[in-house]
Amino acid sequence: MRVISAAIAILFLIAIFWIGGWLIDLVLIIVSLIGMKEIYQAFMNKGMHPQKLAGYLAIVLFYIQNFFFEGSYNFFYVLLAIVLLLSILVWKPSVKPDDIAVTMLGLLYPGILLSTAGLIKEAAHLPQYYLLYMTLAATYGTDTFAYFSGRLLGKRKLCPVISPNKTVEGSVGGLVGGIFLVMVLGIVLNWVYNINVHPFHFAMFGLLGGVFSQIGDLTASSIKRYCNIKDFGNLIPGHGGILDRIDSLLFVLPVVYVYSQLVLMG
Repeated sequence: MRVISAAIAILFLIAIFWIGGWLIDLVLIIVSLIGMKEIYQAFMNKGMHPQKLAGYLAIVLFYIQNFFFEGSYNFFYVLLAIVLLLSILVWKPSVKPDDIAVTMLGLLYPGILLSTAGLIKEAAHLPQYYLLYMTLAATYGTDTFAYFSGRLLGKRKLCPVISPNKTVEGSVGGLVGGIFLVMVLGIVLNWVYNINVHPFHFAMFGLLGGVFSQIGDLTASSIKRYCNIKDFGNLIPGHGGILDRIDSLLFVLPVVYVYSQLVLMG
């Protein structure tokens, strides 16, 4: 079921980006809102009181201005949003600083991190969806290979305090498998698009994706352990909430985007 779930997620994302336009922003808004709800609910289990309405409004307005201004003012918007959210401490004295911290965490993770999916579509002057394919392959390839490697070879615990089931062998297997999958995909895409991206970049996509997808997964596990929950939600029966499915992707998307801008464009 883990592989089937990953395959469905990949096909869904590819379909959304293929249609493109306003649908991308709409889907990103919906996924962000669901992810924020799951984060807020998790920390409410710890007795915190995130300002949910303010967080939801902030992310909706972020995507609206991102759509109309094509990302030109994203940085300025985030700065303003942080100032306004902190200002709630003045207007509502009953709100505590940690409540605002959790509110901003929901805005940034998954909200702002997920918005990178819109930027990556045509980044570095590459064909549409090229970096998206690479990101998905690196993320879910690593996850899938790590799962099977851990099941077959896993002995030494990777991070027993955070995630007792993850092993060093699974982590290494996921990293190697993810790099291999991205390398193969890169060769195929070079042929399909008739371009000549150097294989070194394929290896880097696979390496960065493999490392940060696992860090993203462990980060989510750490949050869940702190909040004393098993899953972020039950949106997907048997598989948890939306964050349980995209926790790795949230870390890989911005890393691949930054690499594309600093290295491929450099």
